[in-house]
Amino acid sequence: MKTNTNIQMEDHSLLMVITSLVGALGLKSIWDIIKKKLDIKAAKEERIDNLSLTVIEELKDKIGALELKIDSLITENTALREKLARMEERILLSAKKNASRKRNNE
Repeated sequence: MKTNTNIQMEDHSLLMVITSLVGALGLKSIWDIIKKKLDIKAAKEERIDNLSLTVIEELKDKIGALELKIDSLITENTALREKLARMEERILLSAKKNASRKRNNE
């Protein structure tokens, strides 16, 4: 029985507080307070969204630059492989010439 009375008293107290606020401040003032709170939340979300967009754009730029760097490194790697193949070919030809000279001299 006491818990039921306490619940009724708490509800009654809450109702009295709300009634007092509405009466003291007026309904328009309460709406203004609620609206300001909502505007502050919206502005905060917008700042976070703008920051996220900025970070995303910076990351896109960095990815683009890295892709260009990768392409240039692949091209350089291909050129170096060609040079290496030519050098190996020259070394083999030189070794063959030296081996045939040694055979002819002996």
